Amino acid sequence: MDIKNLLQHLGVESHALLAFLEGAILFAFAALVGWLAGLLARKILARAILKLASRTAATWDDLLFDRHFFNRLGALVTPIVFTITARAVDWQPAPVIARLLDAWIVLSSTLLLTSFLGGANRVYESYPLSRNKPIKVFVQAINTVFYCLAGIIIIGIFTGKDINTLLTGLAAFAAVLMLVFKDSILGLVAGIQLSANNMARIGDWIVMPSCGADGEVLEISLTTVKVQNWDKTITTIPAYKLVSDAFTNWRGMEEAGGRRVKRSVNIDVRSVHHLDDREIETLRRSALLAGYIEKKLAELAAFNATRDNLLDARRLTNIGTFREYMESWLASNPDINHDMTRMVRQLQPGPTGIPLEIYCFSARKEWIAYERVQADIFDHLYAVMELFNLEAFQYPGNVVPAET
Repeated sequence: MDIKNLLQHLGVESHALLAFLEGAILFAFAALVGWLAGLLARKILARAILKLASRTAATWDDLLFDRHFFNRLGALVTPIVFTITARAVDWQPAPVIARLLDAWIVLSSTLLLTSFLGGANRVYESYPLSRNKPIKVFVQAINTVFYCLAGIIIIGIFTGKDINTLLTGLAAFAAVLMLVFKDSILGLVAGIQLSANNMARIGDWIVMPSCGADGEVLEISLTTVKVQNWDKTITTIPAYKLVSDAFTNWRGMEEAGGRRVKRSVNIDVRSVHHLDDREIETLRRSALLAGYIEKKLAELAAFNATRDNLLDARRLTNIGTFREYMESWLASNPDINHDMTRMVRQLQPGPTGIPLEIYCFSARKEWIAYERVQADIFDHLYAVMELFNLEAFQYPGNVVPAET
């Protein structure tokens, strides 16, 4: 017995009411079948595949398929089965319902496809190569294109217009679209430039004072770059700013053989003097200075042999000998990279004395280890200055320095 006969048997005589009730029952039946098919995909199929993926040795299947993916799969299966079931029971849905189902299928297909691309990106990010060449920005750009196409197709479904006609009409609104998607377009171009020129990648330490960023790059997306600062705060920077504005990338230091130490101590000018015989005898006992002092004394003796006036003679100074001592001490320090530039130099004197600068590269690049190496250098420097009768400049306790 078909539905119409069943309704007539129940006492429904009006043809209009019969048609309405028959359509409503068929609609409910098709909707129920579609809902059950979607539930099957979301619950049973998802559980089976996820359980199977968890038992495999590979990790890519765990990253590719997740619960989010199967929720979108169920959302796609429901309207497809709904439409097929409605046709199978010889009932054509109303035009509005048919268009809604078609739009539902287009939107669900787009969501499922973008979810699959997201899973593919997660699989790619599980490999070390992704830190150097992230593809998330390109995945997001492709997703944006898919969403735009889906929107155009859905508009065509409800308006009955051909896609080519809609694209022709949308060309007139190109300026508006460029304004709406300005950040996405700029981010896409910036992402391509960042990747092609290898300007920044995940894991890099970058410093961008204009945006308050000083830390490690966590994520590079279509529109933003996330940086976790060293105080554990997160700064979000528009991707195009990394191309248009200046920033510092410390990757070169991390890939090089050392991290630079560039710090100076100000020597009180009043403590600088020529070394007397007693001081020379004390300093020449140092294994780091013995060879230098012997060689220098012989050189000075040969030079001074033809000089009668004390003003014309050359003599060892405590600051010059101290500078030579620090260079020898750095040369023997195992924490210094000796294949890179290393020197101890004087800078332009000023009101606060003579700056004596240590310029070298620490072989230990990790932040804490580097700070220890740098501190050890200056701990030793301050401690041995006294043996050269040198004093670091500092303001007297009763003098307040003028503000500059």
